[in-house]
Amino acid sequence: MATKTMRKTDSKAVTASASTVQTKAEQPKTTAKAAAAPKKTTTRKATAKKAEPKLNTEVYIQFWGKEVYAKDVVTRIKEVWTKEMGKKESELVDLKVYIKPEENAAHYVINGDTFGCINL
Repeated sequence: MATKTMRKTDSKAVTASASTVQTKAEQPKTTAKAAAAPKKTTTRKATAKKAEPKLNTEVYIQFWGKEVYAKDVVTRIKEVWTKEMGKKESELVDLKVYIKPEENAAHYVINGDTFGCINL
């Protein structure tokens, strides 16, 4: 019986020493995380303040002494969609425009299934 008591005592001692080792190992990690946290916060604030400049783009097509503003072509196609076809502008999801100067026309595909052409 004496050996059983010693084993229980030894296992308790091992368990107690293991828990103190774990506690000591975890403490430095906690202090290191606490010290590193303010640095990350200041970095995020500095990057959040930067604003990207807004790009202003205008596209003109020049051919045979003419000049066509691409935005006007898109506006005219939207008018065809709403006024001539009787659709809502919110239903226009996808628009592809193909400008063909040799035909003096702009061909369009709306939502992948509606085709048409307007004169420039």
